[in-house]
Amino acid sequence: MDNIKYMPDNFQLARAYVPFQIMNKVYTPREALCKGTLFPELYMPYVEEREIKK
Repeated sequence: MDNIKYMPDNFQLARAYVPFQIMNKVYTPREALCKGTLFPELYMPYVEEREIKK
């Protein structure tokens, strides 16, 4: 599957393109339930930024 392109040759602006996702790594069922996704590539935990006092 190395020949799959990230974007089509004739892509148009203001259109949504979803790249192919190759299922090679997955979390265990328990870890996936805790993280809310089966795929490590999709795991993006929310990190609250602290207000910097000046």
